[in-house]
Amino acid sequence: MWTEEDLIEIIHRFPAVADEALQAVQQGEGTPLTLDAFEAAAAVLQTDAAELCIGQLVAKGLLDGFAQALRARGLEIDTTAAVSDRINFEGMSDFLERAKTFRCRVEVDDTFRGSGCLVGPGLVLTAWHVVRVQGPGIVQNPEPKVSVTLADGSTHQAAVPPSYASPCGDDEWRSLSPRSDADVLDRHDVALLALRTPAARHLGFARIPAVVPPAASRSKLYLLDFPMGQDKQLGEGTTWKIRSVSARLRHDIKTGSGSSGGACFNSSYELFGLHQGGHGKGRNGKYGRLVPLSLFIDDLAALITTDIAPTGLWHLDGQSSQLVIGRDLFVSAVAEAGKETTRVRGIRVKRRNVAGGDETGLGFSHRMLNELLLRRGGEHLLVRIPLDEPVADLISDISQRIQAAGVAATLVPSPGGVDPAQAAPEAAARDQASRLAAAVNEAAAELGRTVWLFVDTPSVPLPEPARLHLEGLVAACLAQPRIRLVIAGLETMPLAGLEFSAPEAAAVDGPPGMVVDYVGGFTRDDLLNCLTRAAEELSGEVDAGGIGDQADLALLGLDDFNGVYGDPDLSTVVARLQPYLTLLRRRGGIA
Repeated sequence: MWTEEDLIEIIHRFPAVADEALQAVQQGEGTPLTLDAFEAAAAVLQTDAAELCIGQLVAKGLLDGFAQALRARGLEIDTTAAVSDRINFEGMSDFLERAKTFRCRVEVDDTFRGSGCLVGPGLVLTAWHVVRVQGPGIVQNPEPKVSVTLADGSTHQAAVPPSYASPCGDDEWRSLSPRSDADVLDRHDVALLALRTPAARHLGFARIPAVVPPAASRSKLYLLDFPMGQDKQLGEGTTWKIRSVSARLRHDIKTGSGSSGGACFNSSYELFGLHQGGHGKGRNGKYGRLVPLSLFIDDLAALITTDIAPTGLWHLDGQSSQLVIGRDLFVSAVAEAGKETTRVRGIRVKRRNVAGGDETGLGFSHRMLNELLLRRGGEHLLVRIPLDEPVADLISDISQRIQAAGVAATLVPSPGGVDPAQAAPEAAARDQASRLAAAVNEAAAELGRTVWLFVDTPSVPLPEPARLHLEGLVAACLAQPRIRLVIAGLETMPLAGLEFSAPEAAAVDGPPGMVVDYVGGFTRDDLLNCLTRAAEELSGEVDAGGIGDQADLALLGLDDFNGVYGDPDLSTVVARLQPYLTLLRRRGGIA
């Protein structure tokens, strides 16, 4: 059975044939109404001509006759293309659980204004008009204060202006629908808000689909919003085309003030677009309007990727006492190793001065890795392998730690001939390690996760059986696509795989390996890089001269060797920088 929406779509797609059928069905009624007449009326009422036409046919009792007239002229009224009536229970259940965590409320000057959606640990996608107090083309002075309330109830300041902003159309600012694509050319009504810290990394976020869904009509739609500021749960409806406008779609989900900026998802629970507002006045008032993701995703992709997998950091977890100084190579190596397809399968962290015994850089590497993986929204799992006491069977110990982390890796039985009692120790160790790596990779693939093994440098001499197990495990893990390694210390132990000086060195085809990151000491340039990033993020301005002065003050009186300062001086440097970081926050209006 056809619906009114089916007939509206026919009028949009085939106006000439629809006009002929319209006049045919009005035989004997004097001067028949035409689509041109409805177009003229729609222009005055700021609504859609096709919907006016259908409304008039309903009032005259001519709707069924109009449908039959369309069929008589060879047009199929296709209801089979409408939304499927089947729902994937497992997919829906997973989506609902995640959706509860990544939707959020957007406030402007402490007043609720609209809805938003996390698309990264520190990025919120919303509508541009939600975070504006002045319309398109008008400079806001002063800028409003924008904050975001997350699913856990916490409220966080967002940087203003947004990281990305595309204004709405002039008519849309006045709550009127665009009449053509020219009215909204390169104006998507989208804002990407950057939180001052990656405060949402524990909540997860909506993933950008690898292949962006087309802006299709008659598609199932789910909307995450807060109509009238209330939690009305999930909105469900259908998309429809708007005549003469391809840069927007309409939908039939009931919304309200505060729904603007709500994230729209398709039947595959993929991010599809942003709810923008009502479609128009009059009969169209019952419809919503959305901006398809396909229009603006190319402008956002790099910003989102950088938020999830940064190649540089100046702090951990927003704490100015945890500054990241001189570790850009480690951060960029983690970003590269985190990709699904890459030759970089891990990192070897080596001390420049092994005899000195300073393990500051090794221990901080684990804290950095933990923070970087938290940003990825649960797709990557970190398992620490300490070697601070002898164990009888290192492979069994590692297996138990991985199991405890939630990866149920089931080792396949030994094929025989390579058991410790039957084969040389090296062969037996390689076999055990290979079976463990294969089991972990299979379990991780089933979970859709990547397992990272962080191997600490031993604080006691490493027994020979443990050394053989570790060597075999590294060789086996490098061949598994769902496993990554970080080896801290163990500089004198020869391990399998190539060693890359930087992620870029692994850009060509070849076997896998690990990036080597040397730690121990820092330079003035390292300090300048850290402070420059801090100034950009906290205040939005970079004063190179002022930053240089602050670096010199922080290093005043400290001894260096060829421009390299020792790690024990890091605590002094960090303490000296606190007043400057406080000043940057004040300049940026951060509470």
